[in-house]
Amino acid sequence: MDTAQGESVSGRAVLVALESYEAGTVWDLDGPVRDVLAYRAWLLDLGLAPDAVTVLASPLPKNRARFEEAGVRWRPADRESVHRVLFRELAATESDWLCVAWSGHGLVDLDGHRRLVYADAVPGDLRSLDLEAALAAFRSDVAPGHPRQLWLVDACQTFADAASAADALRPDPVPRGRLRAVREQRVLFACGPGETTANRAREDEAGASGASGASGASGASGAFSAAVLDLLRTHPEWRHDTARLGEKVRERFRADVARESPAAAPMSLWFEDAGNTIRTEVRRSGVRRRLDLADHRRLHDALAAVPVMQDPGMRAAVIGHLPLELCASVPRSPVMRLEILDLIRTCLVFENGLGHLRDAVALLDAGTLPRDDLDRVLQDYPEWLTEV
Repeated sequence: MDTAQGESVSGRAVLVALESYEAGTVWDLDGPVRDVLAYRAWLLDLGLAPDAVTVLASPLPKNRARFEEAGVRWRPADRESVHRVLFRELAATESDWLCVAWSGHGLVDLDGHRRLVYADAVPGDLRSLDLEAALAAFRSDVAPGHPRQLWLVDACQTFADAASAADALRPDPVPRGRLRAVREQRVLFACGPGETTANRAREDEAGASGASGASGASGASGAFSAAVLDLLRTHPEWRHDTARLGEKVRERFRADVARESPAAAPMSLWFEDAGNTIRTEVRRSGVRRRLDLADHRRLHDALAAVPVMQDPGMRAAVIGHLPLELCASVPRSPVMRLEILDLIRTCLVFENGLGHLRDAVALLDAGTLPRDDLDRVLQDYPEWLTEV
């Protein structure tokens, strides 16, 4: 595989772009299609044959044309299709080097396993790839033909709440095999456990439309994917050296923070290489002020006064209209005060968390005076109203 760029090589790749979910538009992402097309272009420049690159996707309607313009054939990114590609088709092939890149929603389940959400997921059935099980399968005799692997995961790793996700996060039927003694499998994650990823605006499109709230900017792409690709284009040999690649990605994001653009950088990066796990800090979460009990009481009282938050069904609907990673992290309780306090605490963990909450309430509230009061209170907490 260590041949000159542009020469035909024995490599294979699976690229996954999840933008649209069966759950509805509240889970929409705008950016994974761009990430996957950029990965594909790099892999073809590297020397992979077009038929050695499999694309699985659930594009937003407006982004389907991007595949057509690039002449890319793609297959659905639902559970059945992903399993068929990974554990039947790919497992039966051989390569000198395998690249798997995934861009979409993700979370951490109750057993601490990272999950990557399929296109056919809904709130009551969070169909998702058990990534730990998939990585183990590709270190075993389930897929013995890929001795060198690079997995690039641009997805959040927020913790799923036990009460709200226990019944929705079912086991993922990944095949199990006998682990092999020698396996070069390197994995890079866009963030560490408990954290969210970040987007950055593309220079050629950002000015055209501006920010678009929860779904990301129209010209956004994954900050992690963009940084990794920039470095791999210049140093293709780093695909076999994640320690070096990870160090340079971290340096790039730290430079973004130094330039006062922290929204484009994750909190930390996570790498797994030859059995070693490395978490590298990019920026500290302590830059936000620490809220005291009076702040939490003020936020609670303003939120609890809004009529849609007083009815359990409507309150559940508000939570359900939050972005997936935020929604799945909210502890649920039949006690209104406890659920609202837990909702606030969860929103304070996320970038633009209170902004997402404000938008979800506004979507279901008919325009009441208490909601106007809530908006005024939220304006006093700008750190959690950052549009990303």
